[in-house]
Amino acid sequence: MPRKPMLQKNIGQLMQGLSLAAVMKQMPPQEVKQALDETNTNSIRVRVLPAYIVVYIVVMLAFYAEASILENLRILMEPLRRIFGAKTIGIPSGCAITRARKRLGFAPFKLLFEVMAKSVATPETPGTYFKNYRVVAVDGTTVEIQDTKENRDRFGIHKNEYGVAGYPQVKAVVMVECGTRVPLGCAYGGCNESEFVIFDNGLLPKLKKDMLLLADRGYFSFARWKACAEQGAASLWRVRKDMKLRPILVLEDGSWLAEIRPSIHLIKSGKSVKGDKLIVRVMEYRPFFADGKEGEPIRLITTIMDPGEATANELCELFAKRWESETGFDELKTHLRGPERVLRSQLPDLVEQELYGFLLAYTVVRRTMTESARLAKCAPRDLSFIHAVRVIRRRVSFPPCATSKS
Repeated sequence: MPRKPMLQKNIGQLMQGLSLAAVMKQMPPQEVKQALDETNTNSIRVRVLPAYIVVYIVVMLAFYAEASILENLRILMEPLRRIFGAKTIGIPSGCAITRARKRLGFAPFKLLFEVMAKSVATPETPGTYFKNYRVVAVDGTTVEIQDTKENRDRFGIHKNEYGVAGYPQVKAVVMVECGTRVPLGCAYGGCNESEFVIFDNGLLPKLKKDMLLLADRGYFSFARWKACAEQGAASLWRVRKDMKLRPILVLEDGSWLAEIRPSIHLIKSGKSVKGDKLIVRVMEYRPFFADGKEGEPIRLITTIMDPGEATANELCELFAKRWESETGFDELKTHLRGPERVLRSQLPDLVEQELYGFLLAYTVVRRTMTESARLAKCAPRDLSFIHAVRVIRRRVSFPPCATSKS
């Protein structure tokens, strides 16, 4: 379905916020230097490319993923020289930027992302809160990387009966804030690692008491559900329709309470004990699509037990927001990176650095869009991500002059 064009007033507000200055506003130089200091990667001696400048270059490379590093340097260095001074920053060679990237590794980028991966919404931000809960969604994706021995050894490669297949891949799991699509955390591993184990180890500890987590049916296990509940967060997950959830109490809105127990496999693995059980609230519905067709039955379970707090209809409608994470992946992989494009880095540390560069660039755009939407008094989803990326690309390549009103 074609997207509705943005209103002219929203376009104007968005263009005021998106530029190289927007990147530096969301990633202030003092925070960049602090991340470098804390990871012992700051420049000790004066270089043609100081470490903090390399951080900005790596992030800005995400906006020009289709171009070579040399072409990126030509685009990016001139505005940086105007900001920091021509004598401060020279124009290096492509080899120099590669060496500078290797010196930094991925640690400062990871720290910067963790600093930025925080909610930017308020209870008044449309689509972000449900009742007193901040709605978040989690999902996984894969990113293809250069086929080098180092990358294969670190991240693995898929195999079939005929041998290896395709490129090595990084498997990433991201938790996003619904309504703004700002990432709240990212964990990743090799292509043969379980998405759900990556979530358990990297993202589950980030859940907070004010969150309501939406997740698809693959995420359910008794141990994972219990661990999320112990974090204090509420949950609304899809489960398999053949999962046995016998009613022990039918509620007035048609939902019912049921008992869940750990599987034999969980008990044998020591992750649960025999006799352990939890009560969940269950609801079922069939979605209707825009063309009038009816979808397959969807079964949900939640930790919100009281229909007075949230009715079954409200929760079923809310679950559609889980697609915010899928839409975010499409924005990141298709419209920012570019479709079917392989990350450029040939070494594992630089792959991780480049991945964080894309996450930081995406977060900058999404945070700026949220701020622009607040000033324009509209919902963040009323602004176009594609348009935002095009604006920032233009304004980096051709910065507005001091008298510009755009």
